[in-house]
Amino acid sequence: MGQDLDAIPELLEDFTTELRRANRTKSTIDTYSRDVGYFVEFLKARSIEPTGDALTRDNIGSYIEDTLNRPNRRSGRPVTAEYANRQYRSLQQFCKYLEAEEILIENPFDRMSPPFVPEKPVPVPTLDMLRQLLAECEGTDFAARRDTAIIRLMADIGPRINEIAPLDVDALDFGENTVLVIGKGRRPRILPFSDKTRIALRRYLRARKSHPQAANDNPALWLGQRGRMTGSGIQQMLYRRGEAAGIGHLHPHQLRHFFAHNWLASGGQEQDLMMLAGWRSRQMIGRYARATAESRARDAHRKARLGDKL
Repeated sequence: MGQDLDAIPELLEDFTTELRRANRTKSTIDTYSRDVGYFVEFLKARSIEPTGDALTRDNIGSYIEDTLNRPNRRSGRPVTAEYANRQYRSLQQFCKYLEAEEILIENPFDRMSPPFVPEKPVPVPTLDMLRQLLAECEGTDFAARRDTAIIRLMADIGPRINEIAPLDVDALDFGENTVLVIGKGRRPRILPFSDKTRIALRRYLRARKSHPQAANDNPALWLGQRGRMTGSGIQQMLYRRGEAAGIGHLHPHQLRHFFAHNWLASGGQEQDLMMLAGWRSRQMIGRYARATAESRARDAHRKARLGDKL
């Protein structure tokens, strides 16, 4: 360990300052800060002084083990391996920064492995399920127009929830039928949408003009009772609409999986899918396509009719 024994909360302030200078997103900074804060709480509960010296392999390992064996702070349900893995990654980034600043002479993560996360394929909604969902949104009132536009756009272009929620009206280009989204690392992507999505968006924008929150030139595309809809608000809308449509809870990420599956099933190129989805690693294709890979393989075999060529 290094010579600097500052308290972890003070070191965390320096870390978050560096993240802001690196133009990291607010959600990323908030996640790291919150997770390191949980580690500080763990140390205090065990009467361990939360200074740089407490960032040891034993303490971090004990914290991860403790995280895996207690309920989630918010929901009260058992902690998932994904959640524990996120705690590990947040502390890993914090220690990486401290090592670069020579506050830590040895990085405790150099000889550690992250918690194993079992593979759980995400259930991909079918076309019939999404038709049921859109049928549940039928109507000419504001909520019906808005929810139809959101669902069609998400299924059509496969954005992340944190890309769709912050959209402003001027992100839409009806001359080209495209929308500008800002992805991870603040990387912009221009995504084309279909004619039916265009119609749904135009209908929504006409309804939006009479919404109370549209006054004073509010730039937000998706409006709720209090102004701009958040990612959580969109998620709750999908849950509510899914239940009403009889298809159960629908998570926003399932629409992203729907998009990826149908792109590949329609013969779309993997390289194009990477660009449209905002991925830099080909591993993401495998992760998103795995849940429906068998059905695509069977369809491909039927189309090939190899046995009939003998």
